[in-house]
Amino acid sequence: MTIKRRLFITNMMMLVIPIILSVMVVAGMSLALMGMFGIRINDFNEADKFNYVVTKAQSFSKKWSDSDIEQIKIDISSFNINYSEGSISLVVYQDGERLYSLGVFEDNPIILSALSEKGDNYFSRNNHYIYSMDAGNYKIIVMDTNYKFFRGFNNNLTDNHGFLIIFPILIFTVIIIIVFLTNRFLTRIVVKRIIVPLDMLVYGVHQIRDGNLDYRIEYKGKDEFAGVCSDFNEMAQHLKNMVNSRQKDEESRKELIAGISHDLRTPLTSITTYVEGIELGMATTPQMQKHYFDTIKNKTKDLEHIINQLFLFSKLDIDEYPTQMEMLDLGKWLTDFIRGISDEYGQKGLRIELTNNIQGTKVRADRLQLGNVLTNILENSLKYCANNDKIVRVSCGIEDDGAVVILSDNGTGVPDDDLEKLFNIFYRGDKARSNTSQGSGLGLAISLKIMQRLGGSIKAENLPEGGLSVSLTLPIFEVEGEKN
Repeated sequence: MTIKRRLFITNMMMLVIPIILSVMVVAGMSLALMGMFGIRINDFNEADKFNYVVTKAQSFSKKWSDSDIEQIKIDISSFNINYSEGSISLVVYQDGERLYSLGVFEDNPIILSALSEKGDNYFSRNNHYIYSMDAGNYKIIVMDTNYKFFRGFNNNLTDNHGFLIIFPILIFTVIIIIVFLTNRFLTRIVVKRIIVPLDMLVYGVHQIRDGNLDYRIEYKGKDEFAGVCSDFNEMAQHLKNMVNSRQKDEESRKELIAGISHDLRTPLTSITTYVEGIELGMATTPQMQKHYFDTIKNKTKDLEHIINQLFLFSKLDIDEYPTQMEMLDLGKWLTDFIRGISDEYGQKGLRIELTNNIQGTKVRADRLQLGNVLTNILENSLKYCANNDKIVRVSCGIEDDGAVVILSDNGTGVPDDDLEKLFNIFYRGDKARSNTSQGSGLGLAISLKIMQRLGGSIKAENLPEGGLSVSLTLPIFEVEGEKN
């Protein structure tokens, strides 16, 4: 359930539950009080009846101010006859003496107290409830000898009225308590659903801050926090990848500096040695002088090649090397390229065979850069094939909507653990590390950069029968006139 829906339901429950509980509590308290104090529904009816009689008596008080005694007796008789079955009676006094009554109670202390008071007054004692009023020279007494309103609680009128005031306050207080407790309970449930995932996120942030990039939040809820926790885990993975990439770049930078230092130092040392030999007059014959100068010249070419390769790699790495992209018929271009370099590499001892090819398949590439990639691979095979009969077999085909060029040599291959490092900058086998004439270690790294710029890929694998196979993959843009 989402947090939004949970909050909506909780707010509705905060309204409905207090109302239901309040009604139940008020009903329960009312029933309990009725049982405790002997209150019944008909008791309230008796109170209404007494109030009606009082209202009637008040109308008599206005009428009797100008009436004679006979009229008063008639009205009293008629009134008492109507209420003869009840406990309510009406009595008239004049100058403290009972003027007329219909067989009612005898004068008692509560009546005497009522007669001594001026104006309209209420008196209550035991089960007697009296209302007295003045009517000219007369004193009218309305009395209920079995008044049951809050009977058994306290028959003092003032105390009963106080309870009538306290009872609503008590009910209101109970309702406030119910609302407060309900709100607290429901709020605690909702807050718990929010605080727990927030604490998980805070803890996760602290873990990332402290360098624990492997920490992941395991949140099984299906609310808004699920997406937040998922984004947090994705962010942590991105941070880890960035840190690993930065560490890898740092290692590559160190390797770059070490490789440049080594590859430049070796030919420079040779050049310095031969120059000093010439200065010291060690080249005493024309043949020795020619050998010294040829060595210096070759080492200078090695330095120039290393610098050019490093310059090309740097330009490719910062994406500033210009490319001339065009549509190439890959099969035709590959045939022409192999035909153009076969004789040159044949003189160096490397035989190139085009074993399979495709026709009519077009790719978008820079023919010069693509040629550099193949040249770097061929140079690598030429340098590291130990066989006397060095062969590189080239094939071209289509795999998974991509054109693939495969170059396989008959050398010894590379250790399986080093296959992933083969395209790293300045990577070379241990045997070649001390001989810069075997290459700068930048060729395959440059090939990787070029293939990435052409929108393709490059990978290497060892052949079961021995040797190394390098595969170049390029996206196809057109096959035999059908456009993709």
